Formats: sequence, C-alpha cells, structure tokens
Amino acid sequence: MTNSRPDVIPFPQRVSAPAAETATNVLIVTCDPDIAWRLENDVRSAGLTTRVVNSYDAAAQTLSLQACEACLVGPLAPGETAGSLAGLIQQKGWSTQLVCLVAAPSDDTPQILPAANGIELLTQPYTPSTFALTLAAAVQRSKLMAENRRLRRQLSNRNLRDMVGHSPAMHSLRQQVQNIADHNGCVLLSGEPGSGTDLVAQAIHDSGRRAHRPFVKIDCSVLSAETLEQDLFGQCEAAPMGQTIRHPGRLEMADGGTLLLEQVQFVALPVQKQITSLIREQSYVHPQTGERIRFDVRFIFGGNLDLRSQVDKGLFRRDLYEEASQTCLELPTLRSRKDDIAPLTEHYLRRVAGREGKPPRSLTLDALHLLQRHDWPGNVCELENVIERACALDWGSKLTASMIEPWLTPRDVTEEEADGLPGLTLAEMERKLIEATFNRFAGNREKTAKALQIGIRTLSGKLREYGYPPRGGPGSNLKAWSPAASISPMMETIESEQRAA
Repeated sequence: MTNSRPDVIPFPQRVSAPAAETATNVLIVTCDPDIAWRLENDVRSAGLTTRVVNSYDAAAQTLSLQACEACLVGPLAPGETAGSLAGLIQQKGWSTQLVCLVAAPSDDTPQILPAANGIELLTQPYTPSTFALTLAAAVQRSKLMAENRRLRRQLSNRNLRDMVGHSPAMHSLRQQVQNIADHNGCVLLSGEPGSGTDLVAQAIHDSGRRAHRPFVKIDCSVLSAETLEQDLFGQCEAAPMGQTIRHPGRLEMADGGTLLLEQVQFVALPVQKQITSLIREQSYVHPQTGERIRFDVRFIFGGNLDLRSQVDKGLFRRDLYEEASQTCLELPTLRSRKDDIAPLTEHYLRRVAGREGKPPRSLTLDALHLLQRHDWPGNVCELENVIERACALDWGSKLTASMIEPWLTPRDVTEEEADGLPGLTLAEMERKLIEATFNRFAGNREKTAKALQIGIRTLSGKLREYGYPPRGGPGSNLKAWSPAASISPMMETIESEQRAA
C-alpha cells in the first residue's frame, strides 16, 4: 500500500454488474485506490456485489440513483467525512448502513467510538471472517429497515384511505399528516365547517405510534363550561354503604392516545386556562377527590375560526393558542379541489352500498357536472349528506342529476327568487326522505334510524306525526302522501266553502 496519495485519483470503473441490471449490495467510497482494490476483492469474496466511487459527491449521486444495502467508507479526501455521508443517508431516509474502515488504536491514537448516527467501525487489519460477518450484519439491518419502512408506508396508506382525493392539495395534506404523525406536540387543524377535521385527526392518530391506544373526541360547541370540565376530569357519585364511585373522564380514557377538541373556539376562557395547564403538566388534581391523576395524551384542536384574530380580540387565551399551534394544518375546501368530487362521490356510494348490502350505484355524467358546478359551502360533509339523501329516495342502479338537485343548498338566493322556486318545502322534503327510507327497510325502525343518522325516538315521533301507528308498517293507516295531502281537513273545508260561494 502506498503512503502518499493525491487528494482525488480517477478510478477505472470496476463494477461487478451494470447498475440497471443487478442491484449493488455494497458501495465502496474511498480516495485511496489501493484500499479500494483490496476492499472490492474482499466484498466479492464475501459473495456480495459492489461498486467503487472516490468522493462524497459521487457516493451521493450513486445512492440517489440506486439503493445500496451497505456503504463501506475508507480514507476520504480532505474536507470529506463519513459523518457527513451518514447525515445525508439519514436525511434522505435511505436504509443504507454505513461501515467505516479505521486503523487499529494505539497509545497515541485512542479508539474512536461509533457515532450516534449509526456508523459501524471496522478495525483493520481484519480477518476475512470478521469482514464477512460485519458486512452480512449491515446488509441484514438494511433489509430489515427497508421492510419496516415499507410496512409503515403500507399501514399509513391504509390509515389514510378515508382521505380521498388525487388533487395536489390532498397529496400535500396526506404528506403533512405522515410527517407529524409520530410527534407528540399539539396540532391545530383549521378549516371551514364540514372540511373533515375529525377525519384528519383520526388519520394523524392512526398513522403514529399512538395508533394502538384510544382516540377520543369532544365537540366543545355543544357543551357548557361545567359540562366540559366534567367530561374532561370525570365525576364521582355516591354508592351504597357509604362508598364513592369515580367515573373516569375523557383525559383518563384517552391515556396513551389522542384527544381531539373540536370547535375549540367555543371553550370558555376559564376552561382554556385549565386546558393550557393540562397540556404543559400532563396531570391534574381531581376536583372532587383531590387525587392527582397523571396521563399521557396528545392534544389535537379543531376550529372553524381564525384563532389568532380571536386572541387579538381577547376571546381566546394567547398561552393556549401558542400551545395548540405547535403544528398547524390548514384543511382545503372542497371548492378548491373540485377534481376530487368524482372519487369522493364514488367513495360515498360504495359506503352506502356496503351499508345496504347492494352493488354500488353509478353516477351519470350530468350528475357529476351538477356536483362540480356547486360551490359546496358545507364542504365534504355536505357532499356526503347529499349523496346519502339522494340514495335514500331511489333504489335504481344510477344516480342522476334530477335525483341530486333537490338536495343541493342554493346560495345567495333572494327573497323574490325564493318565492318563485318550484319544489317542496323543507318539511315536505324531510317527510319524503323519512318515508322513503322507512319503506326501503320494510318498516324496520332501527335500520331506518341508522340510515338517517337520527335516534329511534326522533324517528318514532316523526312517524307518529305522519299518522303511522306505533307498531305499524309502512303505509298502514296512511294514504299515499303528496304535498297536497299535508293540508289539514279544516283547510279543505274552507277551500270547499270558497268554491261553493
């Protein structure tokens, strides 16, 4: 081996097989041609394929074009280090394992410990068996890491299956979800009503390390300050024999997992202070028992308002906003990604078909054009409701524009225009939807209520209002309904008297 080496020596290309045809197991990076030649022979003797480059830049270019399982680093040119190459591999997310060739330690040269970024040291002189075992272990680690990342991507894609859409906005949103999934910091999801805050929060939870733990959500817009506190901390009630039963709150239920606070802008200021303390301390003193309860929860916040402006107005605490906005995601509106309407509609049609146990309906071209012309103020939630309601009134195999149009919410309609609009009133449309769904499920109230997403008692009250007996089937004690049939007998008497006059 020569002792004097120029900084960069052009190597003849010594590749065991063309990169496009055979994968390279080991990439050798060194500016010393003698060491490169020896390492290449040793790698081939170990039964592995190899390629040799003489600089950091050449190694970076090779690794970006072709995956290598191990990178064997010898002496490098001044200014180039194995650590910088390891940093590049870690930054790019490659599974390549780095093995650095080092000289045997002496009294004057202490042993260099392996770097924290995963560089493995191979001390020379080495035996053939040691060399083969070191490379084999590095190759095996690389394969395991690549398989692990493949499975994680596959799992992540499955967790994101409900985030339907092929638009650039949805691709960006899915990437952001994957990037923050394994973090523990708070996330603030902001977007218009109906943009799918709970769906994105669930995807963040399912794609991260907390996926095996509970996902709990609270809608803050429907709870008073007192009720929200009880929901968070739980409550106690007296039991026989002087005992006390403590019911755990949502914080304990979500321990180890994720807690979603939807519509956080409706939380009262005193409760906002408590939530800030919960985020920082991950513990609280139970208001009734005085017991300190610890938990491990990741907080996700959802809101439809600009919380920064709410802070400036004094309507939202600044400290809570700073904690909640560690990571911010802006959810895209449906009108900004109308290319996603077709796959979203197909997704909802498959969901309805699965619930009904029937083949999914197809969407006609005129119906698709109608959906794409609509502005969707209610975003994806409005689209889902429109599809489900249209399907509830029709048993055919196709969904046409005429079936969808009655359920689209008109925008900016003047009072004069509204007076001239043909069609049914809201009460008439509601009755038509309920009766059609009730008939489709052959009078089964449980299935009807589930399809309409209302309670059994609400459904029974509506049916009783329409004249159905408590346990009767569809059509019993009821004539075929039409808008005119809703006119009361008194009105019919008045109209007949007017006609006689």
